[in-house]
Amino acid sequence: MTSVSTDSDTILSTAQPFGGKMKLYNIVSVQYRIDAIKHDADARELQLRVGEEVVVEMARGPAVAIVTGQVHRKVVAVDSLPRVLRKATEADSRQADKNDALERDAYRFGIERIRTRKLPMKLIRAQFIHDGSKIVFYFSAEGRIDFRDLVKDLAHRFRTRIEMHQIGVRDGARMLGGIGPCGRELCCSTFLDNFEPVSIRMAKDQGLTLNPKKVSGMCGRLMCCLVYEQQVYKRMRTRLPRAGQKVKTDAGKGEILDVDVINRRVTVRLEDNNRRSFAVDEVAVIDPNAVQDTVDADAKDDVDYIWDDVLPDGASRRRKGSGGAAREGNTNQRRSSSSRRRGGQGGSDKPPAPAAASGEQPKTAASGDRPARGERPPRGDRPPRGDRPPRGDRPPRGDRPPRGDKPAPPPASNAEKPDGQPAAGAATGEAKSDKSSKGRRRRSRRGKKPEGSGDKPSTPSGEGKKDT
Repeated sequence: MTSVSTDSDTILSTAQPFGGKMKLYNIVSVQYRIDAIKHDADARELQLRVGEEVVVEMARGPAVAIVTGQVHRKVVAVDSLPRVLRKATEADSRQADKNDALERDAYRFGIERIRTRKLPMKLIRAQFIHDGSKIVFYFSAEGRIDFRDLVKDLAHRFRTRIEMHQIGVRDGARMLGGIGPCGRELCCSTFLDNFEPVSIRMAKDQGLTLNPKKVSGMCGRLMCCLVYEQQVYKRMRTRLPRAGQKVKTDAGKGEILDVDVINRRVTVRLEDNNRRSFAVDEVAVIDPNAVQDTVDADAKDDVDYIWDDVLPDGASRRRKGSGGAAREGNTNQRRSSSSRRRGGQGGSDKPPAPAAASGEQPKTAASGDRPARGERPPRGDRPPRGDRPPRGDRPPRGDRPPRGDKPAPPPASNAEKPDGQPAAGAATGEAKSDKSSKGRRRRSRRGKKPEGSGDKPSTPSGEGKKDT
């Protein structure tokens, strides 16, 4: 029985759709009294209509909300939506109205105590939970605030649990609401669900004035509406010229100063320093990398590579284009350099000049004009190697006098010349003595001397010297 139940549980767990992480819910859109944002809630099996009041279970407690949409089915993550507990009754409506009056009273009392205690914080709103279990105070501040004394004052006044919740300036503007610079209600308090990051780069791309008062909203941050058209501007700019490019117009050449993305027009500064506005179709961008045609060769002529004369017929490649003349000049230069390395006159296709009367050898023009191998003198005319004197005719090594019979070097003299300079022997005597001692040490390591070199054995470097 145990094994069968385990197998059945495994089959049921694997049969759940989306691995048990997603589920099909009955979704209904509701709006709370504290803000104007529409939120999704789990309607369960309730039959709800637009405009009805319901009690929704929030994270901080139950709250009264108004249904703003029809019930529809949707697959979402499990336990990610608040549940609709029930439809609101007359008692729930009276309690909600009573809580609204208490919230206004709590807000005024909180402002008074904050000013009395001189706390650097801004109170946004006070919210009474529907069942009266606690009061939530929303505030904004630059950093951490020590509000323990403030909580004691609020708890002593209202005799209930007090909760302080710090929020950002954007969330505060969403909770309070207001009118934006465009004359409409704030986007964050009407339809925006999440705040996307906004940067000053977006204002630059859209050509807006970088004045903080012009690009900031009611919260003091950059306006959220800058994100709406950023992708449109980014896509349109890829098809328009950029500021700083050189262009050619009907009035002459110039430089682009400004680009109007929406109207597709550019402001150009001409060569006479006048500024004019042109449509994008009326200007042509000048490519700085374009190769201009020269008078040396026609752009349509074929250009031979340097290896065209080496490859077999039909195997050489040619290329055409506007840069043919420049490439031909580079090819001739490479030919000249290769000819100079081979000993000829670079870049000259003329035949070699005739030899002079004095018998001077003519110089070849290129590598292809060298004489054939047969014209060179044959190798056999050189004297044979055997005519050289034999090595045995040299005097034997044993007939040389031994090293010990050489006279000792003269002693170094400290005498000076009449003009105050030391004598030549005195300057070089020490160096010669060092060289002779090193030579004797090297010869002593070679072993015995050959026969006939004398019966006197070799002496160490210090014994052969005479006392001076």
